[in-house]
Amino acid sequence: MQVKPISNRGSIVCRGCDSKNLVSILNLGEQPLPAEYGMHADEVLDKFPLHLRVCKNCGLGQLGEYVLPERIFHETYPYLSSASEYWVNHATNFAKQMVNKLSLNKESLVIELGGNDGYLLSQFQKLGVSVLNVEPPENTAEIARQAGVPTISKFFGVDLANEILVKYGNPDLICVNNVYAHIPDQQDFTKGMEILSGDTTTITIENPSFDILLNNAFFDTIYHEHYSYLTAHSVDMVSKKCGLKLFHVDRLPTHGGSNRYWLSKSQMPDDTVKTVLDEEKASGLFDEDKWKDFAARSNNAINGLREWLIEREKLGHVVVGYGAAHKGNTFLNAVGEASKTLKYVVDASHEKQGKFLPGSQVPVLSPDKLNSANPKDVLILPWNIADELSSNIKKLAPDANIWVAQPSMKKLN
Repeated sequence: MQVKPISNRGSIVCRGCDSKNLVSILNLGEQPLPAEYGMHADEVLDKFPLHLRVCKNCGLGQLGEYVLPERIFHETYPYLSSASEYWVNHATNFAKQMVNKLSLNKESLVIELGGNDGYLLSQFQKLGVSVLNVEPPENTAEIARQAGVPTISKFFGVDLANEILVKYGNPDLICVNNVYAHIPDQQDFTKGMEILSGDTTTITIENPSFDILLNNAFFDTIYHEHYSYLTAHSVDMVSKKCGLKLFHVDRLPTHGGSNRYWLSKSQMPDDTVKTVLDEEKASGLFDEDKWKDFAARSNNAINGLREWLIEREKLGHVVVGYGAAHKGNTFLNAVGEASKTLKYVVDASHEKQGKFLPGSQVPVLSPDKLNSANPKDVLILPWNIADELSSNIKKLAPDANIWVAQPSMKKLN
């Protein structure tokens, strides 16, 4: 069945700068939505094209728009940020940094757009700062509320920005951590932030760098929830289009390499902006040969995991996974039938346990069941937190070999 896009954004028109100069660089075929877990092993899920294109004008990587956010970020969104010690520590450090840098206090207001279960805003609360969470999925919004984080369960854009402005006024800080890529109408979202901002409001947007994704062939961070893959060039252009300025960029180690983009109505760009823009050009962001190399290395990684799984099965090894991550679902669905040789995957999120990975139909268990089948090999799917998960695996399945498949198969112990 042919699936038609809901709009031309991401397939014909750039969702950031409106250019029609999009180039196809990697087609991963049709895959189920990474958050739509099966309730039984033989459940057949809807599939949608997963086709990455890049804008030759602003360097924004993007997918065609086949599914509305209302379906992706539904009432029972399974990802909980607080389930990862790594992300909680990252949030704690960020909150302390921003309180000191912006001199935030009990009179200040921090708003997070897409704040999940309140893992970040609760850190600001501990430091005595008032907060507001905007989190569309009702289950994660309710978890945040139960943790004492005031939460609005609506999608953010121009309309909601005006409502919040009337009730709360201009915030001192707007945080958008690993969310900006999830927005189909990037201009409406960005204009909403501009409306909500006063002259002294700081906006921080944290997301994996598309430039680093290309350099390292991190193709498994491509999935339907990520409508966009950000670059400093793309953020700079869409910000200007919506009345904001990109004035600072931090490089971060998260997700294999991320950027924190600082936006404001009034601040002038510092040297970091030009430095990162120049680095993106120098690294070949707009180079078609680089795009072809990215596709080739991505396919090599997919073939490598497929061959490894087939080899393990021939050897009679029980192989299980750790971490029912979205990136793992992209990888396993790209691998195809061989992914079903995984006995099970464990994950700390209660929202995923007792269900089945979309597409590969591998059952998801709690981490304490990791050693229940006496696995010979444990494959870490969220490789970006491999250190944290390796420590858990050594305790739960001390005799198992620990592996990651990105950028190629590698044994960690």
